[in-house]
Amino acid sequence: MTGASFDRVEELFADLFPLTRSLTGNGVRQTLDRLSDVTPLNVRTVPSGTPVYDWEVPPEWNIRDAYVTDSSGKRVVDFADSNLHVVNYSVPVDVELSFDELSEHLHTLPGMPDAIPYRTTYYERDWGFCIRHDTLEAMDEDETYEVYIDSDLDPEGELTYADAKIEGESEREYIISTYCCHPSLANDNLSGLILATLLFELLRQGSTHHSYRLIVVPETIGAISYLHEHENAMKTVDGGYVVTTVAGRGTFDYKESFEGDHPVDMAARWALAGDEYDEHEFAPTGSDERQYGTPGFRIPTGTIAKDKYYEYDAYHTSKDDLSFVSSEALLKTFDRYARAINLLETDRVYERVDPHCEFKLDRHDLHPTTGGQKKQPGHLKGEDHESFEYRLDDGEAASGDVFDAINWLMFGCDGETTLFQLANRSGMNPRTLHRAACELVDAGLLEESA
Repeated sequence: MTGASFDRVEELFADLFPLTRSLTGNGVRQTLDRLSDVTPLNVRTVPSGTPVYDWEVPPEWNIRDAYVTDSSGKRVVDFADSNLHVVNYSVPVDVELSFDELSEHLHTLPGMPDAIPYRTTYYERDWGFCIRHDTLEAMDEDETYEVYIDSDLDPEGELTYADAKIEGESEREYIISTYCCHPSLANDNLSGLILATLLFELLRQGSTHHSYRLIVVPETIGAISYLHEHENAMKTVDGGYVVTTVAGRGTFDYKESFEGDHPVDMAARWALAGDEYDEHEFAPTGSDERQYGTPGFRIPTGTIAKDKYYEYDAYHTSKDDLSFVSSEALLKTFDRYARAINLLETDRVYERVDPHCEFKLDRHDLHPTTGGQKKQPGHLKGEDHESFEYRLDDGEAASGDVFDAINWLMFGCDGETTLFQLANRSGMNPRTLHRAACELVDAGLLEESA
């Protein structure tokens, strides 16, 4: 698990949490610059005003300061205290207002009176402040307030995103996608940014059988822009994961892809086997699975989460801070993603060199010569033909009856059936099937199909 240490996760949380991220702007650039220290990223831009399918890239938003002061000059609300205090994408404001006039632009959570809500106004030119309901209750309704927001929306700005790719040997490509537009919200989705980047760096340290593409974009408009900019390449992607809300202290969650039984779903479920987790059916809501799954692309993506979005009270509030997440929880989710990808690496298609009847295994040193035993255990003697290796708590890696695996492979390797399909039908661990397949390849009895 090189690079995904407790100390490194702690450092990334501390460095990235304070940054004011949005759809565009300096906070996104600063975030991508810091993540480039973890793994090399290609940082790219799309100019504001660019048409992307039915959308248009918005002006670039940056904010420097904002506050509300009473008549004594006391700051009742101060952007310096929390970047959640200002509605994201607020226009500049410098005005004096009565309490009644100001209250139309104040957002609170009466049911969570000590929490600051997170609100945006990306596509309507408006402004507002998000404050604790306790603060609102304490304000003097007879006061006049000075309201100031030092921001700008640059129509000649840009949307910034990043990607990177590992070229594998097979024709399959999987994406690891995450989003970088939320300000100081630790689980949603600073945790996903950290995990996805560390996971890609783990893959980059070795060679992989399949290709993998890391995508770091502002949610929705960023994914739409990315698909528009890389349309042809993305139409050939086989599947992937949208990495979000991965460091809460509750149980695991899995949101399945729109197919429900795609290899990314099977790999995720096997990776979570033995864990307590809640499974969620696909719905065209949530994160960027909505964009990847549209008819023009149909990329099945799943999400392994820990305190999934929508499912925890602190979601989209100031309570989603560094005390809500933990590096230990993030590393546990990291482990499940790494296991899932390790399993995807084993999902291959093989074809028998001679498709007729069983092989005489003892001729190839694959079966003990003494007969009469039931479920002969077999053995593994050769290279396992794997490049990407992930072993943390992966006790199931070599479990299972190898002789049974060889029998299933002799039956099922027709150049079309995948190892995951055989695993589902046989109930066997897909890694056991893969290792047995490598034995048969070494013996010259199987060939891997493209």
